Amino acid sequence: MAPILECRTVSKFFGGLCALQSVELQVERGEILGVIGPNGAGKTTLFNVISGAFRPSTGGIFFDGKDITRYGANRICRWGIARTYQLVRPFASMTTLENALVGVSFGRKPLLPFRARVDRAMKELEFVGLAGKEDKAAGDLTLVDKKRLEIARALATEPQVLLLDEVVSGLTPSEVGKVIETIGDIQRRGITIIMIEHVLRVVMALCPSVMVLHYGSRIAYGTPKEVVNDPKVVEAYLGTRRILAGGNCA
Repeated sequence: MAPILECRTVSKFFGGLCALQSVELQVERGEILGVIGPNGAGKTTLFNVISGAFRPSTGGIFFDGKDITRYGANRICRWGIARTYQLVRPFASMTTLENALVGVSFGRKPLLPFRARVDRAMKELEFVGLAGKEDKAAGDLTLVDKKRLEIARALATEPQVLLLDEVVSGLTPSEVGKVIETIGDIQRRGITIIMIEHVLRVVMALCPSVMVLHYGSRIAYGTPKEVVNDPKVVEAYLGTRRILAGGNCA
């Protein structure tokens, strides 16, 4: 079976700066892939390129067998790739429900009747644990609830592939545990997940495969245990093998 998402020698340049250099990536349907690396390694740039916010300078991106390299974010989202942001981006003056409705309206089924769109949005709010907060202004939510709203809004688009950008950053250990459960539940819905993460506890718990970026290049790929014991990764990113015990490797 062909991978649901593939990057073929993808590079991205900003003037003389190389943010991604010939990155190769294949993600199977239903897989959870972790992407780790030091700050500035190109992780979020990779998400921006996959989701259509940036066009790659060279190389190609293929989604479910279709070349999507030249398409913009709106069309890519409607085809089935959604994302969250490391720095949460709710529409602060809109309600939690209205934020989720944005996802429905710009997702795979934008022409649903209004009542069906509301039901769809409410389903995702309930899924992430925001039931009862649908009328609250998004800007008044706590950080963990804003993170949940990021996920709900992305899920409301009905994605086949979900890009999660550091969804547990800034959360307490107990909040992290609940987000881990939510991500596992998302995978069980058949959604393919690629997640950027610095918290190794999350990577170890969820990701059978991990890719490591450094200065825009892929320097390692394998199981979490293989990756964190790779000498190149230890030198470039981890600095110590003690993180095998779990924790934050930022």
